Parts: sequence; C-alpha cells; structure tokens
Amino acid sequence: MSHFIRNKYIIALILTTIAIFVFMGMSTAERQKAFFLEDIVGVVVSPIQKVFFSIGKNIESSIKFLSEIKTLKQQNEMLLSEVDELKETNRKLQDLRAENERLREMLGLKERFDKFEIVGAQIIAKEPGNWFNVFTIDKGTADGLEKNCAVISSKGLVGYVFDIGLNRAKVISVIDSNSSVSSLIVRTRDIAVVKGDLTLQKEGLAKMNYIDKDADIIKGDLIETSGLGGIFPKGLLVGKIKEVGKEPYEISKYAVIEPAVDFQRLEQVFVIKNTKALLE
Repeated sequence: MSHFIRNKYIIALILTTIAIFVFMGMSTAERQKAFFLEDIVGVVVSPIQKVFFSIGKNIESSIKFLSEIKTLKQQNEMLLSEVDELKETNRKLQDLRAENERLREMLGLKERFDKFEIVGAQIIAKEPGNWFNVFTIDKGTADGLEKNCAVISSKGLVGYVFDIGLNRAKVISVIDSNSSVSSLIVRTRDIAVVKGDLTLQKEGLAKMNYIDKDADIIKGDLIETSGLGGIFPKGLLVGKIKEVGKEPYEISKYAVIEPAVDFQRLEQVFVIKNTKALLE
C-alpha cells in the first residue's frame, strides 16, 4: 500500500512538470503571436503617426511663427512711436533754433540802431494775395506806437505804419503802389525815390524813379534810405538794383529794385517807436 502511494506522488510530480512545460510553450506561442500582431498594427499605424506628428509639428511652428509676428509687430509699433517722438523733438529744436536766430538778429538790430527804441511785433493778418504789401501787426498805441513809425526787419526796410489802433496797426510796405521812400544809391550817392508799382508789386519788386539821366548806376547797386521825408531814418537797407532803364524822352533813368526783405515770407517785424522824434 505504501508502495502505491509513493508511486502516486511520483506520477503527480511528473504530470505537474509536463503541465508546466506545456503552459510555458503556450505562453511563448502567445507572445510570438502578440508580437506578430503588434508588427502588423505598427505597419498600418506608423505612417498615420508620422502624418499626425508632422501636422503637430507644423501647427507648433505656425503658433510659434504667429507669436513671433505679434512680438515683431509690437516692437515695430514701439519703434515707430520712438521715431515720432524723435521727429517731434527735432521739430521743437528747429523751432527753438529759428527763434534764437530771430532773437540774435533783433539783438543785432539793437546794436546797429542803439539810439532807436525798437518794438518786436507779429504779423496777424494780411491783404489778399501772395505778397505782404499791406498787413496788420499785433502792436498799437498801447505799446507806444503811432502813425508813420518806420517798420523794419532783420534784413532791411519793410515800410511804415499808416493806420493804428489800441493793440493793432496796419503797415504799408515798400512794394505797395501807395508807398514812397526817399532813397540813396550807396555807391554813387545819387538820391531818388523808391516807389511801389502795381505791375512790379505782383513780383515783389519796386521801382526807383527820378534818377538823374547821367547817374552812373548799375545792376547790383545797393539802395538805402536817405533820411529825407520825415519817416525813415537814414541808412536802412532798401534793396538792390535789379535792372536799369530810361524814361521816355530820356529825361531821367529808372531802376527796378529787388527789396532786401522777402515780402512773401514775413512773420515778424520791428517797429521803431521814436522815429519822428529822432528825425526832428
């Protein structure tokens, strides 16, 4: 009986061992089958994965590109804003430079005409047309001005006050047809009259009349005020001769005068307050 039981255990052990090997063989076959299925799935899925990976990379690149564009746009807007600020700063500096130049010119006038009391004035209105032959300034009797005060600029003679109010005055310039200035040809010392002319006024020019027929005048001769006539002090630059001609019957000469002042671009003038007192 004991021999039978021992043989029974041996048989059970053998059967168990065989079962283990069979199970191991089945597991290996299953794994090989699984690997084979994975290979098949990999062949099908791998290209799709590549496509989606590529799309994902492109989307990521696009998002990065758009982000960079936004950053560049912001930087560009900042740079444009800085450029605008620099332009405005430059404009202000140019305005200050121009204002300083005008003040230096005014100082030069005061040094040249130290015996005159000069008042600066801004032009606030003008007659229709391209030229400042008649215009209005922002100073009047309240500033000590009066009719017939001489008006000048840093370049030379402008005209004189012919109408005045409390805080404004009208000025008639040397190119206006109603203006007349006793003048002197600097080189020859000949005296004549610079008068506005309706035709020449349209070109910003004036005419010098009553020049002696024997006067040795030439193009480029400088013209100054003579100090005669009771309005303009002597020595103010009027302009220069642009052209010389002869009057009918050659009884005298005339000259076309190019004023020293640019009557197309006047902004500021200076009024000599005590002109009349100084001439008396």
